[in-house]
Amino acid sequence: MNRRHFLQTTAITAAAATVVPGHLLNAAPFSAKQAAKKKIGIQLYSLREDMAKNADATLEAVAKIGYSFLETYGYKDGKFFGKTPIEFSKQVSDLGMKMTSSHTGFGVYTNNTTKAWDDVKKNMADTREAGSKWIVQAGYPGANYTEISQIEKLADTFNKIGELAKQNGLKFAYHNHLEEFRAIKNQIPYQRYLELTDPALVTFQMDIGHVANAMADYRAYLKLYPGRFGCLHIRDTNVKTKVATEMGRGHVALEDVYNLFAVAGVEDYYVEQEEYNYTPIESLRMCYDFLAAAPFVKW
Repeated sequence: MNRRHFLQTTAITAAAATVVPGHLLNAAPFSAKQAAKKKIGIQLYSLREDMAKNADATLEAVAKIGYSFLETYGYKDGKFFGKTPIEFSKQVSDLGMKMTSSHTGFGVYTNNTTKAWDDVKKNMADTREAGSKWIVQAGYPGANYTEISQIEKLADTFNKIGELAKQNGLKFAYHNHLEEFRAIKNQIPYQRYLELTDPALVTFQMDIGHVANAMADYRAYLKLYPGRFGCLHIRDTNVKTKVATEMGRGHVALEDVYNLFAVAGVEDYYVEQEEYNYTPIESLRMCYDFLAAAPFVKW
């Protein structure tokens, strides 16, 4: 395999811009009942300012839009948004939704102590108690890496975390940003993590928008590493400005991505929106309506 392949895909990615029919861009809002067959999830970080102001009202608004699966962030002191795992699970269940994933971080990358690993175990126990399926490493611990040996060590740590997750009835996923696609010694860190981690213990939550902004070919990864992408972050982006935009208005070939779900091994997907052309809640409504109406989104 040519390791430079993914560094030379700018033209491929840009050329893959999806041409979206006007009837989809202007589709009328879908009700939750109409989209009940689609497993449309949301990363709540998309509404971080609203969640900080009034988490309860924001969750109600998310439910009214029609999202049915939640990915949380900010786990702290055994709680999710100030609630115990059981309390939070009941709240979202009462709203007709389910927490299926948690974005989090672990201190073991720089603090390989018994206490740090005990904190990982506590995090996992609470995440499982909330009814979650996935526990996701949200940030990239190796953003400043300069040596291949550092990549290899991190991959080994991922395997250890994945083993703990498995023991706790969870699945461990790693979420990417941009830095993983910057070559180190002519090797792409993201590609090496895929090759060095155990498929039975570590899956990859590819953030489609970040990969597109890195000018790497997300479709090639999904095909060349089948079954390794258990969950995805779905977002659209303008690859020229590197700014995310509402679904169907950017350069991500969304239809291609959804058509590769079976090959990639996708079980769940979450909409994430970090930049907005409207209010955050309206942007997330537009993303939901686009996916609910899109014929290529089968579930």
